[in-house]
Amino acid sequence: MKLQDNKITKNKKKFIDREKAKELTLKAAKILDDKKLEDIKVLDLDGITSLSDFFILATANSSPQMKAGADAVYKEFKKEEGILPYSENDNTPESLWHLSDYGFMVIHIFTKEGREYYDLDKLWNEAKEIKFQQ
Repeated sequence: MKLQDNKITKNKKKFIDREKAKELTLKAAKILDDKKLEDIKVLDLDGITSLSDFFILATANSSPQMKAGADAVYKEFKKEEGILPYSENDNTPESLWHLSDYGFMVIHIFTKEGREYYDLDKLWNEAKEIKFQQ
């Protein structure tokens, strides 16, 4: 919410249809791949949950690489698509998991230890994996 002229206004959410959401999710996966993140999976959550349309799971070799991947998607989406995440968690040197929630897509970037510990691959094993061009 913003305060403008003594009025509170809500940020408008951009509606993104399912095809556009898939296109943007695959674009985000490619950006993460370009930043050398590993074991990238794009999961289609249709019929499984209403939390989001897609998840991206990726592994980074370090906390700075997690931040670099998330920042690269943020910058590209802001510049080219005018889209910002609704929320992100803080990324500290001790972080095992960085999350960026764009509504239609949630990006989960883990360290290797975090990926094993939280095991979202197993938790969301019912989701269909979508292949993307690397």
